Amino acid sequence: MSRIALSITLVVALAAVVVGSSMAVFSDQEVVAGNTVAMGTLEVTVNDSAGKPFSVTNAYPGWMLPNWEYIDILNTGTLPLEAHMSFQKTSGSSQLYNQLTILLKTSGWDSDCSNGDAGEKVIYNGKIKDFTPQTLVSDIAYWHLANEDDGSGPNDNIRVGWSERVCQKVGVHVDAGNAIMGTSVEFSEIVDAMQDND
Repeated sequence: MSRIALSITLVVALAAVVVGSSMAVFSDQEVVAGNTVAMGTLEVTVNDSAGKPFSVTNAYPGWMLPNWEYIDILNTGTLPLEAHMSFQKTSGSSQLYNQLTILLKTSGWDSDCSNGDAGEKVIYNGKIKDFTPQTLVSDIAYWHLANEDDGSGPNDNIRVGWSERVCQKVGVHVDAGNAIMGTSVEFSEIVDAMQDND
């Protein structure tokens, strides 16, 4: 009988442990709902002056376009961007392409390429074939109205809704020889918009 009593005591003790371990404890919970992440867009639009694309006839060694033409690089996305330029021969004479020159500068304090204000800075002056692909053209070193030099971001960016004017004169190198006489060439100007997180 004592074994039966011991067994009953043991069963009651185990039941008490099980009941005790399943008892409720205090708890609390808060929920932060509706978290969303939306991606921005990186988009560039290029407008150009009436003389663009270049359409030149009767050029000769030492010739350069007498008037400034330009492209406006517009940030039409939702994120600030860096603007980079490249040139690429698409058809025609490689010899002539190798003798083409380009003068690139920013328009300075205003949108006028030719008034010579202190803000006009040369980006590049030389043969197109020697132009480094994807050269940064939206840098404060060249001074431009579109940069973020107001403390709101990197100084090599074009802000959303702003544009950068790059003034241009195309020419033929003075040392070009008879090999290019009567030839023609076609090339593209490429503007790359690149994200900049710094």
